[in-house]
Amino acid sequence: MPAYVSEHSKDIGVFDSSAKLTASAILGGNVNYAFVVSDGEKKIFVKQAPEYVAIFGPDGVPLTSSRMQKEYDVYMEWGSILGEQLRSKFLPTLYYFDKVNMVFIMEFFDGFTLLDHDLVEKGVVPSSIGKGLGKFMGKTHAATHNTKNEDDKIQCMIADYENRAMRDIQLEYVFTKCYKEATDEQRAGLTVDDVFLKEIENLKALYNGDIQDNMALCHGDLHPGSVMVNDEGEVKVIDPEFTVYSSPGLDVGSLLSGYVLAAVHQAYSNHPDAVKSLTEACVDVWNAYKAAMTEGGISDDIIKKTEIETVGFTVAEVCRTALGFAGGRLWLQFEDETVKKESIKAALKIVETCMTGRHNGGISQMFSEIEGLAK
Repeated sequence: MPAYVSEHSKDIGVFDSSAKLTASAILGGNVNYAFVVSDGEKKIFVKQAPEYVAIFGPDGVPLTSSRMQKEYDVYMEWGSILGEQLRSKFLPTLYYFDKVNMVFIMEFFDGFTLLDHDLVEKGVVPSSIGKGLGKFMGKTHAATHNTKNEDDKIQCMIADYENRAMRDIQLEYVFTKCYKEATDEQRAGLTVDDVFLKEIENLKALYNGDIQDNMALCHGDLHPGSVMVNDEGEVKVIDPEFTVYSSPGLDVGSLLSGYVLAAVHQAYSNHPDAVKSLTEACVDVWNAYKAAMTEGGISDDIIKKTEIETVGFTVAEVCRTALGFAGGRLWLQFEDETVKKESIKAALKIVETCMTGRHNGGISQMFSEIEGLAK
């Protein structure tokens, strides 16, 4: 990796060609290989996309490395929408993209941590994080929404951001596998009946683009593990390789699922003040998102539809995680098995209440369920 960076030093524009570079792998990712490269003072982040899911190795799940091209494309699209000031506020600086070898070189966020880590370890995060993420999603969704663009532009976005290989992974691992394979013990009392599964099928259709009355350009996997933050409340959105043109509720729901799971986790860690703070943070995200969508010219009817879809995507991800099908997520991991089981039951209760109840109760019902965890 140091040799590769040195070879492309002129294109990258960070290190001198004679700089002595070192590289170390960044562990914890699933899909790609990632490294930090440094000359002892400056650092950059390097990501390379193999023709398979990196965590499973060459003989595991095959993929096309062209997913990296989609990541580059959506960064460019977002940058154009946001303008320079907001682009630098919410997105990493991109130094170099090698579309032959599918290597991305960008800003390394020294002093930043992943938001999911802070939600579990700290419980309380600056309000600017939720407000910033809501604004970022609202502005990018509004600008690309199917009600605000000509049909030819919409059809181009549908085609350009189909991202079929990555979409199929999500359809299987997020919306299918956990409901097929979870045992009665894992469900811990959740009623997975025809009514519930109909809701899941509706979310799958929305995600897959089969329902096209409410669509925008989405990150596609905007859980708190795709957000980097620091103690000053700055926020950076990363890893949009699952980008799709789909329901805007997908992004908002993916993000809020982390806050909901964190609230459950904090409740069963005996931190009621953190639960209250996380509930307020959820409200911050939604209010900032709604304001940005309204400012972008999105109608109240579409925002209400997005609200209902947001709750569905939120609790679907909460459900997958509580059932134990979300890999190495930090949520609900307790050494005490009794506490762990009770926390899972609490998470699944929120799922059961809100999956069908969202059509009448909306997002306020979900917020009320979270707030109730502190009592």
